[in-house]
Order: sequence, then C-alpha cells, then structure tokens
Amino acid sequence: MEPPNGSGDVDASLDSNVEFPGIRLRAYQAEMLEASLQANIIVASDTGSGKTHMFLIWFLAPTVTLCEQQFSVFRSNLPAYETQLLTGNDDVDHWTDQTTWDAVLANVRIVLSTHMILLDALTHGFVKMSKLALLIFDEAHHCTKKHPANLIMANFYLPKLHEDVDLPMILGLSASPVMKAKASDEALE
Repeated sequence: MEPPNGSGDVDASLDSNVEFPGIRLRAYQAEMLEASLQANIIVASDTGSGKTHMFLIWFLAPTVTLCEQQFSVFRSNLPAYETQLLTGNDDVDHWTDQTTWDAVLANVRIVLSTHMILLDALTHGFVKMSKLALLIFDEAHHCTKKHPANLIMANFYLPKLHEDVDLPMILGLSASPVMKAKASDEALE
C-alpha cells in the first residue's frame, strides 16, 4: 500500500454497497479501508499521515458514572476497537500540550467522556471537529442553553456547517425528547 503522496481528498464511496455520507477520505485512506474489508492488513505509513485518525467516534454523557457504564458496554461489545475513557480522574485538566493529547488518542477509535472534557479540548484546539467521524450525545435533551453539550454544537459545529469542512455526523440519544410544550420547529432543528 502506497503512503500518502499529497493526493487530494476523494468522496468515500468504495463500491455501490459501501458508502460513508459526509465523510471524505484521502485516496490512500479509502484504499486502506477497502483492503481491510477484504482481509486482515497492516498499514505502514509515516507518523502524522492520517492512518490513525481515519475514524474517531466520540461518545458524550452528562456524568462520569454514565461514561463509565457506556465504556464497559463499548469495550465488551466492540473489543476489536481501541476505546478510551477520559474523566477528571485522568488529570485531563493538566494536559496542556498537543503531544499529550496525541499520545492518549493514538490508535483510539472510540472515546467516551463528559461534554465538558470535549468542550475544553475543542476550545484549546487539542481536538478538532474535522478529526471526528461521529459525535454521539447521550441524554441529548441536556443540549440546551449554556450546557457544555449545547456549547459544543453552537461554537464548534453549527458555525462550520455551511463551510467546506469535514464535520462529524451527529447522533443524539434521549429518553426525554420534549423539554417544553412551547418548543418551536426552529428550536428543535
């Protein structure tokens, strides 16, 4: 498999049966993905070439307890994917350089954390929305007003929605979808 040679991004459509709407892969990333669907492979390519951050899922929950519960579920049901739980117990507040974040997230495919951890990482530029393939909001009904979940969307997603940039798909999960009887169509959108 050839390492990246400066080729541009291509739409991720491997064949008529496998498509990834909204995700743009570089040509070599699409080649790696296609090959990995056919057989077990090892990819050798330079550090920083994009092989480890091809797909990153970030699962957000409002409490550490919910994050820990979901972390156990993800690890037991998706053992082939490197999964990382990030909480205040990891001293995330003291991770003040990109090298630390890159080391923690190297080879990770699924991250679970509270909303505040991702908000802080985005605010300080340690994590970029363009590196995420899917952003999952558990208890999505909290995504209102000044809640960190809403600030993630308001500050880092919605402003870039109409730009030509890669953004993750959004999945909101809630058992309580209606918060107010007067919710407008615009507010729900």
